[in-house]
Amino acid sequence: MPTTAEQAQEQEQQAQQKANARRKISIAHGFDLVAGTFDSVNGPFFDSLGTRLVQLAGVRPGDRVLDLGCGRGAVLLAAAQAVGPDGYAAGIDLSPAMVQATAAEIGRRGLRNVAVRVDDAEDPGFPAGSFEAVLAGLMMFVTPDPAAALAAAHRVLAPGGRFAMTTFGPADPDWERPMRAALAFQDPPPQQQPQLTAGAAAKGGNGLLDTPEAIAAMLDRARFSRISTVEEESVTVTDPDRWWASVWSSGRRAALELIPVDRREDARKAALAALEPLAVDGVLTRRSLIRYTTATRE
Repeated sequence: MPTTAEQAQEQEQQAQQKANARRKISIAHGFDLVAGTFDSVNGPFFDSLGTRLVQLAGVRPGDRVLDLGCGRGAVLLAAAQAVGPDGYAAGIDLSPAMVQATAAEIGRRGLRNVAVRVDDAEDPGFPAGSFEAVLAGLMMFVTPDPAAALAAAHRVLAPGGRFAMTTFGPADPDWERPMRAALAFQDPPPQQQPQLTAGAAAKGGNGLLDTPEAIAAMLDRARFSRISTVEEESVTVTDPDRWWASVWSSGRRAALELIPVDRREDARKAALAALEPLAVDGVLTRRSLIRYTTATRE
């Protein structure tokens, strides 16, 4: 018969599982909202990062590659090109709308070595040892249980396979202020929705991956070796209106949707007023620190 402590632990685990399931529904919903505009508005930024991740992962012709949280295909399509006609790239995502849009793009390009489906990075439905590379572009900090996703990546990799992921470096507080100004118009207000504050929207709300040391520790616990992180700067040149469109076509959309329709113009004006000091002659130059982490499954 279970002890009281064991019962309490089991109840806590069940509660966490339910919370994670709700979080996944929220993630899928948020990215469903932006699937139609995500690539056209934010594609150049993510495409360059996806291509670089594939390069650093050492993806080779003939490899089998799995892309976790493939979104609109920034990593997936770069991987499909790298593996060539003798290789194969599979992408999975929680968002049905993202998957549908990416599948349409695959069809438009006439690609035969790539496929995409709705699936969970924490428990992808592939046999053990199915891939030479598993990639995760700017998604590991979003998934509710990154340790489970890393364990799954280890399982589906063949011995000697490579894992590679990207994460953001520290957020620039100057660029957080415009989002906070907009989210102040939420109903209910941000203090009653801590998971949807500006910082959580930007970073995914998971502090376990905030530093290279923390990332390395998680990969080590998942039994990866030869763990290495390099940091590179990504520069985006935009203007206030394009910036506002980009945040509405990003993972922050679910938080912005909590702003009542009749307050959204006021939220936009407040955000752009907070953004104004960052502009030079109406041009915004944003510098983002991107961390590329690679590891090997022995």
